[in-house]
Parts: sequence; structure tokens; C-alpha cells
Amino acid sequence: MKKAVSLLILLALLLPACSENREENTGDDTSAAVSGQSDPSPASVPEETEYKRPSHNVPESDFGGADFITAYPEWQGYRWYFFADEQTGDGMNDAIYERKARVEDAVNVKIGQENCGYIADVVTAVRKTVQAGDDTYQMGLFHCIQGIAEMVTGGVLYNFDDLPNVDLGAEWWNQDMMDVLRLGSKTLYGVSDYMIPCPYAIFFNKDMVTRFQLDDPYGLVYEGEWTLDNFLSLSAAVTQDQNGNGKFEDEDIAGMMAEETSKYQSFVTGCGQYLTSRDENGRVILDMNTEKMYTIVEKMYSAANTPGEIQFPPSDKECVSMYAKGNILFCLDTIASAVEFRDIDFDLGILPYPKFDNQQENYISLDWGGLMGVPATIRNPEMVGAVIELLSYESADTVIPAYYDVLLTGKLARDTDTVAMIDILFDTITYEIGGNYFGFSGGFNALFYTIGNEVVTNKNSDFASFYAKNEKSALATIKTFYKQLDKAEANP
Repeated sequence: MKKAVSLLILLALLLPACSENREENTGDDTSAAVSGQSDPSPASVPEETEYKRPSHNVPESDFGGADFITAYPEWQGYRWYFFADEQTGDGMNDAIYERKARVEDAVNVKIGQENCGYIADVVTAVRKTVQAGDDTYQMGLFHCIQGIAEMVTGGVLYNFDDLPNVDLGAEWWNQDMMDVLRLGSKTLYGVSDYMIPCPYAIFFNKDMVTRFQLDDPYGLVYEGEWTLDNFLSLSAAVTQDQNGNGKFEDEDIAGMMAEETSKYQSFVTGCGQYLTSRDENGRVILDMNTEKMYTIVEKMYSAANTPGEIQFPPSDKECVSMYAKGNILFCLDTIASAVEFRDIDFDLGILPYPKFDNQQENYISLDWGGLMGVPATIRNPEMVGAVIELLSYESADTVIPAYYDVLLTGKLARDTDTVAMIDILFDTITYEIGGNYFGFSGGFNALFYTIGNEVVTNKNSDFASFYAKNEKSALATIKTFYKQLDKAEANP
């Protein structure tokens, strides 16, 4: 989501809140929040100028009612935030429907979708149609890890660089993120405003912050001091085993919890530590055996080894009900889970994952949302490109504002702090290329989930031995991938 579009949305959402709560306004404007700098003085505030959004360059077209079918899995946001076949009165649903109707009317197409099953099933479905030379699907929406490498090396996807009517330099496309995802010479995964990001976030109990007289987490974020040390300090400060029996019971207090262990991986990326980096030729190399990673492991192990500080829900479905009891400070979950907290009895805040230290320039939010691709055997690239471009373009005026509204409905306050945090989460989106391409592969899978599985769950702080155990397999995965990629690009 580009900054100009995002700021327009924020202003639209804030106007009602600011007019109704002037006495409670903190004075923090969104631009200050995003940059992490203190509020500008009145003399430094630039004069407001009206933003004029550029238009798309899709020519007037009539594709004769052609079908545009998207294959997708029964997974995460694809179930709620992408498709609508009729208006229902629900704001999000109707915004999705409006986007679809605008595009259908603009170029005379019929947009539909097919649920292909779970995350592996959609990869299989798209691959089979390509192998058969069929034009069954015009777009595929995929999991963030499952099949990503295999579709690149298997010649399954169409090159976005060659797709007519698509302007990858436009503000509704994220060229930086597509560059990150490109491991060969082709752009095979698209990132646009159509693809709603799904970063993990840290929800916090505002009432507990007040009750325990803790530092204001929002203030720490604005000051650039929302660091791993400060996060863990707050978590430790509230942890109490009231009866000393070593069991977490209703009267006890814990620092943090998570729906499942992948939520802890975002601490690593948030600290600027990645599984891989690039060599001088732009090729991926394993780069996790670093001093920073050892430090992250040590800090998280200290929390994991403190009795009662980290809690685990009995099941994923019980995460919200467990947190709703009000005796856990932090809950790690997807940003989209904000709507699930609507029935809790305490005030809820939202935060990005912390930085490694205050010398780190920006907060970093790992996107766990899916990826968009186009099957290689489409027969009408002009139509496919036009529809994808218009879906991406129209999202800024329809679906994105509705999505912000969903996030700001319920226990998340519609105030400047909350909106600023959501803006930070979306504006600092990044991908973990080692995770995206190799996260389910041997060696890489273990390393990718080191914090959640090995440190927090198994309470193992010996990262040196753990890394050595998995390094060979991870290196072999990279070598095999590039061997297959080179062969695919030599024989297009």
C-alpha cells in the first residue's frame, strides 16, 4: 500500500474521531508516528496540499464478456477479503463487490473464482492446467511459502514484465517487494494493492499498562525505543505466579502468548535478521549464523525460561478466549485478528514487532500474506493484464479503506495512535525470501522457525549446535533450487 493512498485513508478515518474527541487528542500526527520522530513544531508543518491520484493507463477495451477466473486456497484472508458475489450490506463485502463491478463494467469481463482446497491444492490445480496447456485460470493466489520455489523452477507462471496493460511502476504496485521476490530474470510474483498484506502484530492490554504503571508502548514506538529489550522488560515486569505452584491459573499474570509458534519468527525479522542475504551476483546465500541471531536467541530464551512469562493456549481456537481473561499483557497474532477481540472487557492496543535496538532505523513487519501469480498458459494476456491492473488500481478506493475500517471496529480504538500503528505495520512490510522460497524445505524449515519451536517451545539456547545440524541441508536446498532455475531459464 503506497504511502499517499494510505495517508488519505487515515485522514478519512481520523476526521470523525478527532472531531468527537478533541480533548483526548494526543497531538501525534500520522507522519510523525510513521517516521518514529517527535512531533514537528508548528513552524515545520508543511502547508496542506490536495493529493491528486494518478490514473491508470488501461485503454478503453471490450473483451466480450470473457471469463477471468482466480484459483485460490481455503486459507487466511483469501476467505474473507478478496471475493464477493453479491452485496450483503457488510462494508467489507460490499467494497469487494464494488471493486469487482467496476472492473467488469470497465472492460466487459466476468470475474469469478474457484476454491481449490488447501494451500498445496491450489498449486497442484494451477500446475496441472499449465501442463495441459489449458487456460482454466487467469490468476492464482497462493500461500506465502507452499509451492513458491517449485512454481518458479517449473515454468508454471507468466512473467509480469511481459504482461500487457500492467504498469509495474505505478503507485498501486510495490516494485521494491517484487524485486525482493525475483530470484531469476523474471518477475513471477506480483505485489499490488490488490494483495492485502497480513503482517503479524503485537496486541496489548492497555488496562494492564496503566495498572502496572508501565512505560507507554506507543510512546516507545514514536521515540524509536520500541526495542526487543524494552518489549521483554515489559513482559517480565508483569509476570507473576501468585500462588507459587508453577502452573498458570486465572489469578496468575503472564507477559505474552501466541496462537502458535510461527508468531515468534517475526521477532527475528523485526530485528533485521534474515535467513538469507544476496551475494555479489544477486543470488541467495544462507546468512543466519550471525552474532545478532545468537543475541536474539539468548534474549528470547531468557523469557522462555522464566516460569509463567510465555503462555500457550490449549488450541488455536482458544487463543482469544484465553487472552480475554485479561491477565496476559501481550498477544502475538495476525493483524486481521483484531476483529476477533471485539468482545473482550479491556482496552486493546496494537504494536509492530520491536526493533533489535535503537540504532536500527526502521521497524520491520514480516508479511505472512499470500502471493499473486499468473498461469503461464493464459491465452489472452491483454485481458488478463487489464483486469489485474484495474483490480489493483480500484483497491485503493474500495477495499483498502474498508479493510482499515474492519481493523478499527471493535476493541481497537479509532484514535490517532491506533491508526498510526496500523500505518507503520503496512508501511514497513517486508518479505523473508528464505522463508518464502524455502521455508518448508529441509534444514530451512527448522532454521526459519528457530525461535518459536526450538527456543520458546523446546527451551534450547544452543543455537550453534542447532544451526550446525541444519546447515548442510539448507545449503543443499539452495544449490538444488538454482540448478533447477538455471535449467528453466535456459529452456524457456
